[in-house]
Amino acid sequence: MGIEIRRNADGSLKTKWWYGGYQVNGKRLAVNLGVEVEGKVPHSLRTAGDAKFEQSRGKAQAALERQKREAMTRKSSATQLEQIYEIRTGEKVGSIPLQELADHWLKAPHPRERSQRYTQQSEATIKDFVEFIGKRYPTATTLDRVNRKMAEEWLASLDDDKISPATYSDKLVLLRSVFKLLRHTAGMAWNPFDGLPTRKRQTIHRKPFTPAELKKIIAHADAVVRPVIITGICTAMRRGDCCLLKWADVDLKQGFVVVKTSKTGETAEIPILPLLREELGAASAARGALTIGDGSEEEAGQATDAKDADMEAYVWPAAARMFLKNRYGVTYRTAKAIEAAGVKGTTEKMAIGPRHASVKDFHSLRTTWITLALSAGVPMELVRRVTGHTTTDVVLKHYFRPGRKDFKKALKGAMPRLLTDGAEGAAEEKDAKTQILEICARATAESWKKDVEQIVAIAEGM
Repeated sequence: MGIEIRRNADGSLKTKWWYGGYQVNGKRLAVNLGVEVEGKVPHSLRTAGDAKFEQSRGKAQAALERQKREAMTRKSSATQLEQIYEIRTGEKVGSIPLQELADHWLKAPHPRERSQRYTQQSEATIKDFVEFIGKRYPTATTLDRVNRKMAEEWLASLDDDKISPATYSDKLVLLRSVFKLLRHTAGMAWNPFDGLPTRKRQTIHRKPFTPAELKKIIAHADAVVRPVIITGICTAMRRGDCCLLKWADVDLKQGFVVVKTSKTGETAEIPILPLLREELGAASAARGALTIGDGSEEEAGQATDAKDADMEAYVWPAAARMFLKNRYGVTYRTAKAIEAAGVKGTTEKMAIGPRHASVKDFHSLRTTWITLALSAGVPMELVRRVTGHTTTDVVLKHYFRPGRKDFKKALKGAMPRLLTDGAEGAAEEKDAKTQILEICARATAESWKKDVEQIVAIAEGM
């Protein structure tokens, strides 16, 4: 094995480059030496060509020797690392074929359970990376052959797809974590993705709905998502928490929903506003009628058949079933209700990339609740208590813990009538000054004591 040129069947040059062949670990490697074939090419390399050709032959031979030395250096370094690893751990370093990268990643322990969607997306990204390396660097057949240059070239190729900065960063972070997870097993001295910068994400903020838009959305929502939308409007809970709300978390007697949020694991304590109470009451009555019946065995059997036993724990079983099977079904139905309600400006063009971002969707119900609450003067501590942000537990334990009665009264009194009594077209609450003037106008000698008590109560509320 040595330097070589590649020809077509008619003897003409197939490529203008010199190639070199050598062996590493018993494997024959053929690489492009990066040296052009120049001058008059002889029929066989066993004979000499002109001066220009021989000069290019000499450069190619020198390039091949450099390749061999670098290969031996890499082999020596790898051997030393393997020996150090074996001394420290008592285990031999293995080699991971690049084509098996996704399988090894899936089998490796992970601190959290991977969702099906995340797993599918990650496998697709890893597959794209492996295919890219296979085409550009066919000799890099194992994980330890991937270097920083290859990682950078793959990331640069992502720009051709015009992906968003967020998607670019997600792919980079994924591959960095994959190599970090498998580096020692693959006998790698370093992670080729370490230190490569992510890109600044484009932040698109959700926009709140107006009370009028909320009424129309509720009116146009189908039977599956209507109660879920109302739950989102009245509780500021996220889509998954609304769909998977359980009866164990609902206290109709005290008028509170107490849940641990799925995203942060923080506890959210939320008063049940009348608009939601009406829905919960109807669902509770239907649940009782279905499970109790008149006590006959026949009706009991029909009730068992009518309801999936696994769904009985959920307040909105149809939405829970849909969310667990395909969470985007809930998103789609909500989007259809928003569209049917005639809501405008639901998307915005991203500054980078071809995509449009949603600014008015299910998650906007959460934004709406927070906006309405803060605009109405609800203290931030109460808002955090409802939304379950990361500081909620600290606030509840150390700084703020009002009685439930006062908390519920403050929240209900500050929120719009749409959320508190469910009546369409209800008049807005009168301000304190108007209420006091009306009391004074109708006051009599007989009612003055009661009137003064009402005025004092209004003043205390101010």
